[in-house]
Amino acid sequence: MASNTAYNKFGNDRKQQSSKKRPKNQTPRTSMLNLHRLGPFKYDLREILNASPMDKSMIPTVVANIIAKASRVSVRETKEYIRSIEAEGVIDKIAADDTCTLLDRYSKWR
Repeated sequence: MASNTAYNKFGNDRKQQSSKKRPKNQTPRTSMLNLHRLGPFKYDLREILNASPMDKSMIPTVVANIIAKASRVSVRETKEYIRSIEAEGVIDKIAADDTCTLLDRYSKWR
């Protein structure tokens, strides 16, 4: 009694079980940093920050924080962070605006 259809121990067809898919709980998509273009983004960000009148010893910290927030949290949260360090006086308005524009250019919906 060999047949081509596979049955489980309850006698149900396996194909019927696999066709019942559970609905996925999707989180809302957010704009995040495109990690495939991380190298050019880092280069452009460093160029912007080196051209600004800020403490040069703070540049690696700011770059690391921006990349971490943009790749893990969201671009919107990163822009809020940039505006907060602008308010603290770490970077100037021109560098903050250029950095926000750069984030928009290198972002991706995930």
